[in-house]
Amino acid sequence: HIFPDQSWKREVLWSMINLSINSDVHNLHYDVKPLNIPFSRDDHNPVQIHGYCNGIVCLIEGDNVLLCNPSTREFRLLPNSCLLVPHPEGKFELETTFHGMGFGYDCKANEYKVVQIVENCEYSDDEQTYQHCIAYPYTAEVYTTATNFWKEIKIDISSSIHPYPFSVYLKGFCYWFATDGEE
Repeated sequence: HIFPDQSWKREVLWSMINLSINSDVHNLHYDVKPLNIPFSRDDHNPVQIHGYCNGIVCLIEGDNVLLCNPSTREFRLLPNSCLLVPHPEGKFELETTFHGMGFGYDCKANEYKVVQIVENCEYSDDEQTYQHCIAYPYTAEVYTTATNFWKEIKIDISSSIHPYPFSVYLKGFCYWFATDGEE
């Protein structure tokens, strides 16, 4: 991220670096080619890398999820989550929080998949403006590149388990670290 001239207008700088070594002279040569990633630049959301597999990178900016192949300069902005719940009107407020994301390749289906773990909390104000949170069970969704949409999937995670947002993809499976209270 670059903040030019101390202004808060952010410019996102992504580049593809090609390295080559000339064995005769032992020099390192490189070419830097800018990548124009189609994220909005008006918000103050950081761009995060949430996984990579076979040269494809999964990027997040705010609620936007993007799959990027830097070598071919191809991008795919994923559709909105199917688990985002609209805010109800009135005294209660519902908040959707993403608690984990995984990205990997399904060799049986021959497609890439993105998995998100989501928690919804309902907040209510009493007369003393104290907010009380009611946490609903975790839900999850999977995006497949073949269908280009999200589908809700069933998971069994206790509300006391708190998964970390990043995953590790290994041999066809996404793994998350999680904590159970103080453990």
